[in-house]
Amino acid sequence: MAGKVSCILRVAGLAMCLLCTAYMLYLAASRRIVAGLNASEAKTLTFAGMVAVTEGEVVRAEAGHTVIRYYHEWDGTEYQSVITHVNADYSENAKVPVVYSVGMGAGSCLAVGFYRKPMQVMGVAGAVLLLLGTVLNFRKKGTGKNGKKKDYSRQLEDEYDSQ
Repeated sequence: MAGKVSCILRVAGLAMCLLCTAYMLYLAASRRIVAGLNASEAKTLTFAGMVAVTEGEVVRAEAGHTVIRYYHEWDGTEYQSVITHVNADYSENAKVPVVYSVGMGAGSCLAVGFYRKPMQVMGVAGAVLLLLGTVLNFRKKGTGKNGKKKDYSRQLEDEYDSQ
């Protein structure tokens, strides 16, 4: 039973850590792409005709809503996305990276880094679960099927006597 629990804890912890790592890589790559866009004075960068990265601006951040305005490459106009949360890092007039799917409608973008702190908390929780599962696994190895510590002294005496 303890073996299954430790395995489940390790798998859940590893999955949470990998999800956090993927989000942080997505965050770093998006910020780097937007910095490159500013240097080249292009408005968007499109990958495989499906996903575009651009720089948006926080128009309003009050009353439980955050409104981000961004350029949409498909029809060349600016759209607004309303997020029903307020983030302290997203104050008014802040420049933020925005990722959107080219085929999706207006206002369906992902504000990069908006959920950074909850993802970091999830990564720490995943690391704790992974560590806990590993510790439980090592504690289990010294016990027998009945849960008691194995007595290896008779086994060593029998091996010595057989030689």
